Amino acid sequence: MTDSLHPIYTLNTPILPVTAEARLVYLMIEVEQTSDAPAANGASASAPPVNLALVLDVSDSMHIRVATDEEFEALAQQGLLQETLIDGVAAWQSTDLSADLLSRMPRKIDRLRDALHVVIEHLHPDDRFSVVVFAGEALILIPTTSGAEKKRLLSVLDQLECFQLGDDTYIGRGMALAFETIRQGAANGLVNRMLILTDGFTRDEQDCRAWAARARKSRIPISTIGLGGDFNEELMIPIADQTGGEAYLLEHPEDMPAVFAQELQRAQAVHYRNLELKLRPMEGVELRAAYRIRPTIGVLETTNEGGSYSFSLGDMVTGEEPALLIELIVPPRTPSVYRLAHSVLTWSDPTSSLFTSNVRTVIPIEYSADPARVAAVVPPPKLMRVVEALSVYKLQRRAQEAFIGGDVEGATRKLRAAATRLLDMGEDALAAEVQQQAAELERRGEMDPERTKRLRYETRKLTQRPPSKK
Repeated sequence: MTDSLHPIYTLNTPILPVTAEARLVYLMIEVEQTSDAPAANGASASAPPVNLALVLDVSDSMHIRVATDEEFEALAQQGLLQETLIDGVAAWQSTDLSADLLSRMPRKIDRLRDALHVVIEHLHPDDRFSVVVFAGEALILIPTTSGAEKKRLLSVLDQLECFQLGDDTYIGRGMALAFETIRQGAANGLVNRMLILTDGFTRDEQDCRAWAARARKSRIPISTIGLGGDFNEELMIPIADQTGGEAYLLEHPEDMPAVFAQELQRAQAVHYRNLELKLRPMEGVELRAAYRIRPTIGVLETTNEGGSYSFSLGDMVTGEEPALLIELIVPPRTPSVYRLAHSVLTWSDPTSSLFTSNVRTVIPIEYSADPARVAAVVPPPKLMRVVEALSVYKLQRRAQEAFIGGDVEGATRKLRAAATRLLDMGEDALAAEVQQQAAELERRGEMDPERTKRLRYETRKLTQRPPSKK
């Protein structure tokens, strides 16, 4: 087997001026496939089978019927609605609606059943599949089953709403059972995955974080889906980031089938596993921060062992080659070419964790006393757009932290700065959303929680978007 991955290293500048001050340097690292790598459609024979566990919220709020804004307004005008809370989620109830009208207002759990149907239909015969449902309690709806048994799997879907598991939400209990089903289905060469869906706040956050830490250690990516506006993104996003999964916001239940299908396809398109980058900066260089920038923006956990930093990049999905941005503080030096850092990229064989490949690279940087040479350097546009996107991500997060800390003025200022940078990037629609959030915060002293969620998820996607043509 020949190496099929290679890292591409890009600095914001390859030449630094000789000064008495330390300087900030951006290092972007992109992992790319060579020409002998599998095709980007993910349908290669080398792709290993999947061992997928779904962890699904079936609490009372998932049984709420979903109406369009127009339908809701018409029913409210007729006095047919009564507002209530179900599992902590605002909802409406009425006993005067016709069966025909009800049939046109499906429940969230109906869309969830549709999503499961799509996943089962797209399972490969060698895949393994399990479903855990939870509310106040959790149980295994579908134990680990071969993807070849589609008829049997489909026959179970009608049982999705038949269980009385309590009124509360305990995601951690579902995660615990999912770990059991993954363990039962585990085998050498299988891609283990977990997918969590919830529409509410859980009562066992610490348990969820503990299970996420265990998943990271066991190399099990967990993707999370927050449905609607009443869930804790401060839990769902970190679980995904920590384990190497993806975090989704679904504002509409009808989007569930597409996202479930996308996650299964991503799992079925894994061709390289257990990617890890080790970076040893030269003496005097300080690593200030590291961020994942592809497929979405997120904080990248770093392990420092004696000055050698390790970044776990998880499994690589074909078509979603990972990339990261590292912020380095470099010391002043005399004119010469120096080694900025030494790196090693390692990964495992697609069908076995026993065979490991690696690529070693030395990353140079030059110090020059010639102002003309330094001034002639043009920062790479691709890297600088990433820096801009990361700046927006940071400003949005800091604005939320300032607001939580009671600094409304500071939060407003940071939101407006984020909006300005979005305009510079050509992201006019997103900039308008951020500007509206800043205006509401200044006027009312409050932030719309649904808009805050939406912006949190959207700013994570900025590095996926091509530059706007202006």
